[in-house]
Amino acid sequence: MSRITRARMNEEAAYLEAKAIPRALAAARDGERAAADPSTSDYQRSVAAACARTARADAADYRTFAGTLRAGEVPDGMDLR
Repeated sequence: MSRITRARMNEEAAYLEAKAIPRALAAARDGERAAADPSTSDYQRSVAAACARTARADAADYRTFAGTLRAGEVPDGMDLR
């Protein structure tokens, strides 16, 4: 198994910070907008709210992963092959 370089870890962290986190936060905002839309059904609003919560949790996970990578460690469950 090859060793992951510090440069590669920093590249992955930069991707998470520049792309994955903003996308997850945008998805959360979209979900929150849909959850607040009175023209949709209660069910649709509840699904949108759940999706927004999931997207916010994903963004938080990505932040944690980026911090772990910048600290020189590979987060549990992350495959950097």
